[in-house]
This record gives sequence, C-alpha cells and structure tokens, in this order.
Amino acid sequence: MSTQTTPVVSLQAPKDVSVSQVEAELSKIWQSYGENSAARATTFNLLVYEPETIGAASRIASVESIASQSPCRVIDLVTVEGEDQGISAQVAAYCPIQKSRSSLICGEYITLSGAKPAFERVHSILPELLIPDLPVFLWWKDSPAPNTRMFEKLVNLSDRLIMDSATFSNSEADLLKVKAMIQASTQIADLNWQRLAPWQELTAQAFDQPDRRAAVWEIDGITIDYERGNSTQALMFLGWIASRLEWEPLERSSEGGDYDIQHIIFEGRNNLRIKAELAAIPVGDPGEVIGDLIGLRLTASNQNTDACNVFCSESTGCMRMEAGGGAQNYRVHQVSPLSDQSADTLLGQQLQRWGREVLFEESLALVAKILSL
Repeated sequence: MSTQTTPVVSLQAPKDVSVSQVEAELSKIWQSYGENSAARATTFNLLVYEPETIGAASRIASVESIASQSPCRVIDLVTVEGEDQGISAQVAAYCPIQKSRSSLICGEYITLSGAKPAFERVHSILPELLIPDLPVFLWWKDSPAPNTRMFEKLVNLSDRLIMDSATFSNSEADLLKVKAMIQASTQIADLNWQRLAPWQELTAQAFDQPDRRAAVWEIDGITIDYERGNSTQALMFLGWIASRLEWEPLERSSEGGDYDIQHIIFEGRNNLRIKAELAAIPVGDPGEVIGDLIGLRLTASNQNTDACNVFCSESTGCMRMEAGGGAQNYRVHQVSPLSDQSADTLLGQQLQRWGREVLFEESLALVAKILSL
C-alpha cells in the first residue's frame, strides 16, 4: 500500500520577505504567471509545527510530499535554537505535475522561522495568513503540549489535529493527553494508528470464515512484541482488540527486565479471564519508525477451538511467538507492513479524510482505562 509521490515543480524558490509582506509577495508570484500556465488553487489550509529537532533535509522532504497532494496553503512554523531575533518569513509556490493537464494547479508554502519566544508574539498574525472559509488542518510534529500557549492557539485555529504517536517522548502519558483532548471535543488523527491497519486486517481475516467466528470469543491470552523505544502501537492494538471483544481491564503490573514486560488482566464475555503481555524487544536497527509491532500471539485455554494464531512481521520471523506454543496448533500469518510508513506519506492519505475516526477514539478510550489501573 504505497503512495506514489507526484513530481513537483517550484514556481519560485523560497523567497525571504517580512511577515507583513507575505500576502503581497504571494500575489506577485501569481501575477507573473497567467491562468493558462499556472492556476492558484487551495482546498484547505495546513498548519505545520516543527520543533528544533527536525533537520532541514526532513523539512524539504515534507514540502515535496505535501505539495504533491491536493493544492493547499501550508504555513510551516519552524522553531530554531538560539536567541529571540524575531520571526523570518519565506514564501514559495509548488505545483504537482499532472500529465492530464497542460496548465499547473498550484499551492502556496509560507515558512515562518524563529526561536520559541518569538512565536509567542506571532499568534495574532496567524489567522490573517489562513485563507478564510476553508478547513484548517494542524500537523503537530512533536509530543502533545496541552496547556501551552502555542499548542492551544494552533489547536483552536484548526478543525483537525494530526499527530504521530511514534514520535511521542513519553508514550503512555502522551496517549492520555490525546485521550483527554478527544474527550474535550478536539478532532484528532494519529498517523501511527494507520500503521496498524495491516495487523488489524489480518487479525480480523483470521476469524472471518463462518466456522471460525465463534472462536474469537474463546481467546484468553494475547502476547504483543514491539520494538523497544515506544509502546504506542502495542497499546493501541491491545486497545483495539479489547474494545472489539468487550474486554474490561481489571489489573495491570510491570515485570520490567530486558523486555520491559507488562501484564494486563481483562474480563471478557461470560466472565472469561484474559491475560495480556506486552514485551519491548531490543532491535539493532529500528528504522525510521520507533515502536513497530514485531509479533502477536493469540491463545485459548479451550483445546477444541481455532482461536490460536501467530502473526509476525516479515522482517523478524516468528521464532519467539511460536516458541510459546505448548500443545496447540497455531495458524501462522506473515504480516506485510505498509511499504511506506513515513509520516509524510501517511499525512497525504490523512489529508483526504474529514470525519472523526471513531474506531481510533474507542480504542484509545480502552487504552486510557488500561493506563489508569
């Protein structure tokens, strides 16, 4: 499930201007091109917040990825280290090349750079830079920061907040912050939730045959292995399956050790007692996304059921998952993760969605119950 990036042409390299000249400079760009060659078009506004830790190469990749999607106005807020020297601004226009059209349909890119204290003063001008009467997305490329002035201002300007929990600095505490914001009616999407789709689909398919559907209610054990460093995917997958199977969390304990093992006890239908285990597996090269799922084992004490399944990613094999098998026969499934899991690619897909993600919200509500134990 890869997204092919459309080639992008720049009408003008990013040009330094004063903040007050942004609109005038953008108008000049369009005046220098006739409607026959390049049309100014926007379908939404996208606010992007980038912390100091994100390098220039990553920002350029983001520009190309965003520009290759639907034309929009992007306002990129780039925080830099150092003393407060005010806000510097750049404007540019980017156009995806469509073979079916002779003219270009283009979007606009405004970059505002400055130290964090400088952005405390720029809040008042942001509404003026947004195109009115169009939806506003906020891509916050950092851990959630409720009760901070910058975060609250940007969220209040936006119709939808997009985050990537793979980058959260404190997985459990930050997920609870997201849950609290959803409860306060903030519409939120998590790019990391999208990375779970192949695991969820294959798990559902394992019980899709009519003669196996009843077996899903016999599951009383689940083990989830994930890459050490971020537990959000593991927790969200557990929240998803628990919410679908009506498991109510009762107890939670931590064993620690090399795998930082957590145990959660649930109660299911007919007073069934379910034991869950989460294990953080050290890996040599975790790749771009920290905390990807590695393996998943579903078990049942009832020997006369088809509930026992092992799911594992192609890159790591199934050895640890199959080793815990006992006498039962497992069905083994190879999960093919998304071919491109980068935040930039997933963002493009997310910008095509407008409604609430009810399944994500319900799963996160269950996660919050687990974390509150």
